[in-house]
Amino acid sequence: MQLDRTDVEILKMLQMDSRASFRDIAKKTGVSVPTISARVERLEKLGVLRGYHADLDVDKLNEQTLLVLVRSAPQAVNEVAAQLCSMEQVRKLFVLRGSRLMGEVVLGGPRSVDGFLESLAKIPGVVEYDHFISTSRLKDEPSAIVEDSLVAVLQCFECHKMIEGEPVRKKMDGKDHYFCCRSCEKLYVEKYRKIKAGV
Repeated sequence: MQLDRTDVEILKMLQMDSRASFRDIAKKTGVSVPTISARVERLEKLGVLRGYHADLDVDKLNEQTLLVLVRSAPQAVNEVAAQLCSMEQVRKLFVLRGSRLMGEVVLGGPRSVDGFLESLAKIPGVVEYDHFISTSRLKDEPSAIVEDSLVAVLQCFECHKMIEGEPVRKKMDGKDHYFCCRSCEKLYVEKYRKIKAGV
């Protein structure tokens, strides 16, 4: 789903300063405050805006950053990923090709490294792992690069596949629902109506 200039400007401003007011964003974009409010709500519902966070400096808090590369048994990737995601110290986790996962781990200090690695080794399905202790963080930018032409990737409410191109949009009970095609829309609406009739 193509995002327009207003959406892009909203994302740029909020990524630079999550405390930017709707009034400030409205001034910069040349639209009304209610329009900004509605756009932000829509971007949140689409999952493009996931939240608003303070950016804390790990080094200034005397915490230790560890990068881990984990190889799992091919059939256990999802289980290993779920276990790693459940660990508070794992701050970011990526699934890579070849049954591998890469994570950024933040620990209370150097003494916590061995304890974490012992816990990691005990996860069923972990074949091997390697770790790298960060000595300094030279660059730490937000994940998304907000460019003038952005496309939001949506999931079909019926078949759950990623929608390529512009979605079919249907408003039901005041909420937007997105579909990859008219067939999925029809199937979903029929099920939706049956469930509502049953209630």
